[in-house]
Amino acid sequence: MAILLQNLLARAPRLNDLSDVTRLLIACDIIEDGMSDYTEEELLADWQRPAFNLDTDAWVIITNRGQLVGFADLWSSDYTQVNMRIRVHPEFLGRGIGTLLLRFAEHRSRQYLRKAPAGVRVVLHSAVSSGNQGAKDLLEHEGYTPVRQFWRMMIDADESADGSYQPVKLKFDLYAEMQQLAALAQPHRRTGIYIARQYDIYEKELRAGEVLPANVELPIQLVSS
Repeated sequence: MAILLQNLLARAPRLNDLSDVTRLLIACDIIEDGMSDYTEEELLADWQRPAFNLDTDAWVIITNRGQLVGFADLWSSDYTQVNMRIRVHPEFLGRGIGTLLLRFAEHRSRQYLRKAPAGVRVVLHSAVSSGNQGAKDLLEHEGYTPVRQFWRMMIDADESADGSYQPVKLKFDLYAEMQQLAALAQPHRRTGIYIARQYDIYEKELRAGEVLPANVELPIQLVSS
């Protein structure tokens, strides 16, 4: 698939992009789920994961006016399961930005094959909101298969871990195979006590010797036209 983008620049994120990337993630959450609780502190913690390199494991897409409209990152703790996240600003969907970021992430993830133990299956995972049909269509077109679902639960509590009484939020993920949650229709639910968001996990096996489509060369340099 040819990728034709104009007036855009792709580069690695910098720490001073933290606020802009966080705002992008929040904007995507609101469109998908009608709510967001994402914070700069969470994103910074993601960027400080062990073995994560901001220069090689993440990308941003910037317009010629300086607006950050796309973001992707990936990480792996053991080089056998690589986790990928791709977000595109709601006003810039349908322009090939998500496909480009997917290309960057896959190109980088294939480099992990050299670090994985011999003979071990290496997979690339991506979790997307169950209500984001565009993202699911893109992944399926690119050879990804839905393998599981999970619910991200956020519970308001009145007591913190040290016993003091103050409002705190607890967050945890509840995983299940696809068929176990097939009967749940709503991708997100909210009450006065908890929030639950439903996500689909897509998987693609990475094999040695596979290459990207011939009409896509990486690294791709995008410059303002």
